Amino acid sequence: MLKEFFQFYTSPSSRLARKMGFLHEAIAMSARHQRCQSTWQPHFEQCQAAIRQAVAECTSFRHIVVLGAGSLNDIPLSFLSQTFDSVTLVDMVFLKPARRQAAEYDNVTLLDADVSGCLEKVEQGDSAAEPPSLPGIEPEKVDCVVSLNLATQLPLIPVRWLMDRFGLSEDKADAFGKALIQAHLTYLNRFGGVKCLIADREMREYDRSGRLTDQLDPAWDVPLPAYELAWDWEVIPFGESSENAARCQTNRVGVSIWSSSVGGV
Repeated sequence: MLKEFFQFYTSPSSRLARKMGFLHEAIAMSARHQRCQSTWQPHFEQCQAAIRQAVAECTSFRHIVVLGAGSLNDIPLSFLSQTFDSVTLVDMVFLKPARRQAAEYDNVTLLDADVSGCLEKVEQGDSAAEPPSLPGIEPEKVDCVVSLNLATQLPLIPVRWLMDRFGLSEDKADAFGKALIQAHLTYLNRFGGVKCLIADREMREYDRSGRLTDQLDPAWDVPLPAYELAWDWEVIPFGESSENAARCQTNRVGVSIWSSSVGGV
């Protein structure tokens, strides 16, 4: 706990990242990764392979953008740096290990930004969703854009904030969550190059006997593009959950890669 406390007060981050809980979440995920390395590493390697597969479909290699870059653990950064003229990694929070890793490459830029495009309004109680406009990124000049384990996570903190602080009803929260994911898909389709969506497609919980105890759609019932590659990621092994140590959570992660403006979206 002392390490996490120290990280919170020494990590560079925006006012909104601290206030709304994004920094806390990033630190908690980093700590969980340390505890769950053996079950998370295969997922990271699959993500890296999927990004390489998307890059193989590019016809030019000027600029790649990774949305939801976070820890950088699931990104083949050296490969991207060698392949593209410019690499932009985007997220609300980059902890110091990620910043040190990115600094090793002259053509890699970290962009601390609100990928949802609506957090300043959400802070004030507004539940309107629209595609973001990220500084320094011109979608028509990007040869590959990757949405990395991000799409289904986008609603979680904003929806909780609005429900806790402004009493947003469950029906309106559900509608806002759906709108955030749909706005993200709309944003991806604004990019002129190859699009790669790596996202949870199903969440399943099991008890120690192997019995399925819960199952849900992490995309809030928003249709995502059909996936061509998928794997299971044991996100929360037995003993990891503070709420119920006798359960584990496994996510089905799917990869969609497309180039046209439709792409099943």
